[in-house]
Amino acid sequence: MRSRHGLFAALLVLTITLACAVPAISPASIPPPTPDTRLGTMVAETVSAALELTQQAQAIPTPTAPPTPTAEPTATSTPEVVDTSGSALRTEENGNVIFIDERSGYRIQVPYAWLALRINQQEYLDAWLLPEASNTAVQNILGDMQTMDPDRFRLFVLDINEEHIDGGFVTNVNVLWDDALEISLVDETDLNAIAATYPESEPGVEVLPVEIVALENGVTVGVITTRLPATTLDDVEIVVVRKRVFIDLPTGTLIITLSTTETWQETAEPLFDTMIESLTIGLE
Repeated sequence: MRSRHGLFAALLVLTITLACAVPAISPASIPPPTPDTRLGTMVAETVSAALELTQQAQAIPTPTAPPTPTAEPTATSTPEVVDTSGSALRTEENGNVIFIDERSGYRIQVPYAWLALRINQQEYLDAWLLPEASNTAVQNILGDMQTMDPDRFRLFVLDINEEHIDGGFVTNVNVLWDDALEISLVDETDLNAIAATYPESEPGVEVLPVEIVALENGVTVGVITTRLPATTLDDVEIVVVRKRVFIDLPTGTLIITLSTTETWQETAEPLFDTMIESLTIGLE
C-alpha cells in the first residue's frame, strides 16, 4: 500500500466548498455569524490571507517619441494580467473549455454551460463585467474566490444561470490540488477516515456511504457525498449537496468538489459526472 504521509494532517482541508450559504449550525472553528457579517460561502478553516489582483504593468515610453497619454479607465475595461498559474484554458469549437494543469499533469473538460475561472487570471477579471455579475450572489462568490490560494485551488467552475441560483446559492465546482496528501484507493479505508472528519467541521452533515469508482478511461476515483441543511444570505432554507471526487496523482491528490442544492442536484450532477469522465492524467 502506498504511503499515507500527510493524510490525517490534511483531512480538515478537504471540507472546502464555495457555496454561497452557511450551515444551520456553524463549525466551532468559525466565529458565529452576525446579521451584518454572515459568511457567503463555506470555506476551509485553513484558507488564509486574501490575494491581491495582479497590477497592470506600466508601459515605458521610447526615447524618440513622447509618451502616449494614459487612457481614462472605462466601465468596460479590465487590467491585463500576466498568467503565472502554470495552467491554461482552451475553448473548443463546440464551446467546451479544456483546463490543462501543467503543474500536476492532468486535463479536464468543462461543460459549455458553466463558467471556468482561475483565481485572478484574465477570465476572472472579465467575469466581473458579465451581465450575470449584477446578481449579488455571483458577486459574493467571485469575491470569495480571491481568498483562495491559486497554487492549491487550481480552477473554479460556476453555474451563473440566474434561474439556477437557489435562494442566493450558486452551484459551483472547485478543483483542489494537495501535493502533500497521499491517498490510497485500493479500498475505502482512507476515504472513510476523511469522511469521518466531516461531522466535526460541518455539524448536522449527513455523510453517505463512500464509493470507489472506475471511470471509463480506466482511472480509479474515490467519491464522498454529503448533504447539509443550510441557510442562504437571503434567509432561505436549503439542503447543500456536495460530491467530492478524489484522484490519486503521481504527485499528491486532486479533489474535485461539486457544491449544489437538493433542488438542482439532478441538473448539476450529470454535468459534473461528465466533467469527471473527461479527466486525463498525464500530458503529452
